Amino acid sequence: MAANIDTLFLAVGLDDNYRLRRIERYLAVAWQSGADPVVLLTKADLCSQLEERLAEARAVAGIAPIHAVSALTGEGLDALAQYLVPRRTLALLGSSGVGKSTLINHLLGEEVQSTQPVRAGDSKGRHTTTSRQIFLLPSGALVVDTPGIRELQIGDAWEGVAEAFPEIEELAFGCRYADCQHEREPGCRVRAALSDGTLDPARFENYRRMRRELAYQESTRDRKAERERKQQAKKLCKMIARLPKKGESGR
Repeated sequence: MAANIDTLFLAVGLDDNYRLRRIERYLAVAWQSGADPVVLLTKADLCSQLEERLAEARAVAGIAPIHAVSALTGEGLDALAQYLVPRRTLALLGSSGVGKSTLINHLLGEEVQSTQPVRAGDSKGRHTTTSRQIFLLPSGALVVDTPGIRELQIGDAWEGVAEAFPEIEELAFGCRYADCQHEREPGCRVRAALSDGTLDPARFENYRRMRRELAYQESTRDRKAERERKQQAKKLCKMIARLPKKGESGR
């Protein structure tokens, strides 16, 4: 969606859009990209359990900063000034309807981006922003507004997943077997942490789901590369077969 991003604002609405597993997925992609992720819990004015939501998000965000903000009331927006410095490029990533364009308008100080209300039933947006746009903020920072995301593919973000789940990676490093699958193997520290309650089962399942997705995509790329290699080999064989044999005129 964008390149050469210094800071990536990961926007998750504190309405029906709120999902811890979505935050984990966004963080994996952000860490893989090389940008510094910042989690924005938008629509803070609509949340009656703000402190609880903040505590939950902090538990999965690791070292990524988290800010609860409301573009409607201005709550928490002053804290974003530390990221809006000259010659820095930022981008907003999130589902439709989380308030990315509304936040852009607030940062610009004028109504530049069109906005629409979300659906009442599920808080889903209507894809008001349909293309990437970059804006120069009064502070001298650049910010990219991106279209709302329906499904975020994690590509080959092996390192990003490791960054997003550091405690699981650390536990896995201490397992008795280097290739431990964290199923029934003896000496599995991950299973031990699940048993004693120090590791959230839902977080671990999301970690495994993303790693399975990465392995599948890697396998698919390998199969495609092998097919292409075989096709190229067949073409080369046909070209060689058409070459003149020794002693032939070549006509």
